[in-house]
Amino acid sequence: MKLAPLVCATLALSIASESLFAPVRAQTPLFPPPLTPLPRATPLPIPPRTTPLPITPRPTTPAPTNGGICPAQLGGTLDRIVNQLPASWSVLVQTQAPRGTRQNLYSRNPFTQLVPASNNKLFTTAAALTRLGAQYQLRTPVFGNSNTSELATLRVIGQGDPSFSSAQLNSLTQQLRQKGIRQVGLLIGDDTVFRGADFNPYWDQEDRGQGYAPPVNSLMLNQNNIYTGAVPNPGNYFVGEFRNRLANAGIQVKGSTLVKRTPAPPGEVELASVISPPLSRLIFETNQESDNAYAEAILKTLGRLQDPNGSDSTASGVTAVRSILSELGVNPNRYSMVDGSGLADRNRASAEAFVQTLQAMAEGANADVFRRSLAVAGVSGTLSSRFRNTPARGIVFAKTGTISGVVSLSGYVTPPGYSPVVFSVIVNSGYSASTVRASVDSLVVALTRLRNC
Repeated sequence: MKLAPLVCATLALSIASESLFAPVRAQTPLFPPPLTPLPRATPLPIPPRTTPLPITPRPTTPAPTNGGICPAQLGGTLDRIVNQLPASWSVLVQTQAPRGTRQNLYSRNPFTQLVPASNNKLFTTAAALTRLGAQYQLRTPVFGNSNTSELATLRVIGQGDPSFSSAQLNSLTQQLRQKGIRQVGLLIGDDTVFRGADFNPYWDQEDRGQGYAPPVNSLMLNQNNIYTGAVPNPGNYFVGEFRNRLANAGIQVKGSTLVKRTPAPPGEVELASVISPPLSRLIFETNQESDNAYAEAILKTLGRLQDPNGSDSTASGVTAVRSILSELGVNPNRYSMVDGSGLADRNRASAEAFVQTLQAMAEGANADVFRRSLAVAGVSGTLSSRFRNTPARGIVFAKTGTISGVVSLSGYVTPPGYSPVVFSVIVNSGYSASTVRASVDSLVVALTRLRNC
């Protein structure tokens, strides 16, 4: 799975529609006791309708004869869609433009903070791309106590690379074979780069360990998933698979262990390494396929770089995201986050926060990279099966979100007859995901019909 899914029965629908670096089917050190989860959040009441943001007035004109919508008519059109589904809505639509020149085309409770589901990945990936750059890569090294054929210790130091797969493990094995390594006294899996719990403490217990919600640690292999779901002991899984490959390559390993708290001693010799794809590719997988493991690994990477000596890479990552986004002009009082993926129902965000993030990224040096990471309506990622036979196909780039009681969609629209638009829609309700999506999609299709008139 690759999304922030629905819980229980609705979860299966979420996995199918939010699916598919591992094709996220939403791109680097010590571990204290796991955090104690806070009590489950009380379901949100339907908030009262608040005063909408001021909408830039436009002259009243007759409706265009080609089925388009004038900006002055957009409010009535979207109100009819929203009012047909009694729920908690947070909506904001703006023209895409530099700060100070943006026009508010529509708003409904834009400051209200609701559960955002996988739209949370927009915060995580925007912050990572801004701070680390599109070409940032994770390098996983292997060290030995010497450069001889017989080693007392061989240490692989995990960097939390979510794209690390069996192919990379085979590459490390072949490099060691070519170095002439033939015997290892102790194979050590160094799992110390990420600190804190492997599972986010705010994730529902029934989610943890599912294929879409694996543990996220420094030594990740195949996104810590096997055919039956997530691996229960990810570090040991990595070390065991590495030991088997070494043995198959003719490298005898007498023993193996996993370390979670003791970093590598000085003086070891690097013998092999593999490098992840660039961050541009990692965030592509995160957003296009809504991959939770990728999002959490990226958040923890930001956290361990923000505070290398911190006790919780996730908490440090959240601090880093908030700091980076504040520098971009995103109001920190309009959202709160406890994970990188949006799987936790304790995340809160407003449509305004997402629109501010999208606007900021559209102005930055990595605007094209960020935009390309989003699913394309009717074409790719988690939007491949939505908007297929609508005017939105191919001109809406957006991040989807679905967990139990939540549907969200935020992104960019380029109407053929109007200037580019940025939008965010978050809905919390008791309706089925398919029912809510139908309303959300109708709203977005209406945006594609905007015309200059």
